[in-house]
Amino acid sequence: MTDLTLKIEGPPNRVPASALASVLTETLGILDDLQVIHAPGHPMTWYITGLRVGSAQAVLTAEDISDDAFTIGKDFVRALEVVEAGHSLPEYFSVKSLTSLKRLAKPFGTPGVEYLEASVKSNAESLTARATGKVGENLEKLQIARSRALGSITGRLDLISTRGVNKFQLLDPLSRRPVSCQFSDDQLEDIKGALKHRIIVRGTVVRNSSGQPLRVEDAEFEVLGDAPPLTTLVGIDPSFTGGLSLPDYWERVGS
Repeated sequence: MTDLTLKIEGPPNRVPASALASVLTETLGILDDLQVIHAPGHPMTWYITGLRVGSAQAVLTAEDISDDAFTIGKDFVRALEVVEAGHSLPEYFSVKSLTSLKRLAKPFGTPGVEYLEASVKSNAESLTARATGKVGENLEKLQIARSRALGSITGRLDLISTRGVNKFQLLDPLSRRPVSCQFSDDQLEDIKGALKHRIIVRGTVVRNSSGQPLRVEDAEFEVLGDAPPLTTLVGIDPSFTGGLSLPDYWERVGS
């Protein structure tokens, strides 16, 4: 069982109901998005198991026999911590989740809303973070393109969207960030055939001030074969690849 506690700090009994409603709505949207990444095909329900007035507080609980709910809760809390510090975008957060996080933080610093304290707890572990109005400001800065260079990204294509501009998304294993790429209508069938497969995307890689990839422009992609069993090998320095599998590492080095 995993508990996610959301506490809005403010004057006693003067926290606007709209602030709590916004925090709950945007948080649930982010949790759903993270669930698709960490536990695809494993629907998860978060129940309200506690409410407290004064400073507004809500407890969300997921009854999950695996560790998926706690992993998702940790990613949410760590995201608040990382964006509050302003050094980088949080891992696994799609553009959709970053937009939700920005909306979640909008009331912070307004009358009745000082900050949000979020904590996630399982049977043996817990994590807590505090988020202020800096979250929205830092997200704006971290989503600005700071560099463009020819390059490539290798990852598994996990999302296709044809609403508005055609886009597909792959997860960069180095930054653990979803990277979006636009595609034309005549590429749609090829893109659909590549869904859930490892691909390499080449083009102009756009990065933020922290060097994290945001998107790939003028993208061309190639479907890669299944990774050979190189992962069973143990080298003299296991940390040499930076956490990447050997096939992904060689793809990155060779591109």
